[in-house]
Amino acid sequence: MSTDLKIETNRANAQLSTGPRTDEGKAKSSQNARKHGLTAKQLAIQPDDQEEFDELLAFYRAEVNPQGPIQQTLFEELITAAWNLRRVRVLQAGLDMLDPQHDRLARHHTRIERTFHRALKELKALQTSRALRATLPTYLVTRTPVLAAALVIAKRSQQRDREIREEFSAASRRAPITAAS
Repeated sequence: MSTDLKIETNRANAQLSTGPRTDEGKAKSSQNARKHGLTAKQLAIQPDDQEEFDELLAFYRAEVNPQGPIQQTLFEELITAAWNLRRVRVLQAGLDMLDPQHDRLARHHTRIERTFHRALKELKALQTSRALRATLPTYLVTRTPVLAAALVIAKRSQQRDREIREEFSAASRRAPITAAS
């Protein structure tokens, strides 16, 4: 077939199939290239899964109780990772162990699991610091930045106090005692 004939044939065929016409069909067709959504910029939640996601979100929110914008950001990372870990398990369950897609999903699982544990660790550290901050003396709280590790500051302060006492004690042992007459 000549090139001109191919072009004309393709044009004629294109007129017969113009793609989806309804909003529902267009929405479905827009997802044709999506494989699993695990690398998507936005969290992928199918309408059928919305209720389950909302339950997961409520459970985690009650358990973690994020306070402030930084904790909220880490909380969102934690939820995204938890949801995607669930999705990876569902996708893996539908595959044969020899399927090459299984290895890719295993790599996604490892990456997402690291994200989950990192976010959880950071949330724990922030919430521990917030709780410790409440136990510090007021003078120290007012002089300490909010993101400073209160436990580290308290330990260093205690260490510095011990050093000062030891220096004072050593100096007083060396100094001659004079009697007042």
